[in-house]
Amino acid sequence: MKDRVKRRKFSRNYRPEFLFGKLTVTFLFIISVFALSSLFLVQSNRMALKGYDIAKLENEKQQLLEQQEKLQVELSGLQSISEIEKGIKNSGMVPISKINYLPYSSNIALNSN
Repeated sequence: MKDRVKRRKFSRNYRPEFLFGKLTVTFLFIISVFALSSLFLVQSNRMALKGYDIAKLENEKQQLLEQQEKLQVELSGLQSISEIEKGIKNSGMVPISKINYLPYSSNIALNSN
């Protein structure tokens, strides 16, 4: 029996040889296709989420711009009123305590001479 078994002598230069059979190559191919598909799916999912986030932020930006425009219109109205009040105070005008209206039958308003 010893004749049938060939023993290799110990050598420091011995390098094991890996032989790939059809089953191993097929298995590695399937694993690599699965890994690449998973990476593609994850990347596609990230891009879709970024798209939704961008759309949401653009919508929020549009709302803020509209609000800013409304506030600027309101500000310009308030500034014009305050400028009028300042002009009145600087010109020395005083507020009216009682308003006197002319009756409609008065001849003062009808004379155009």
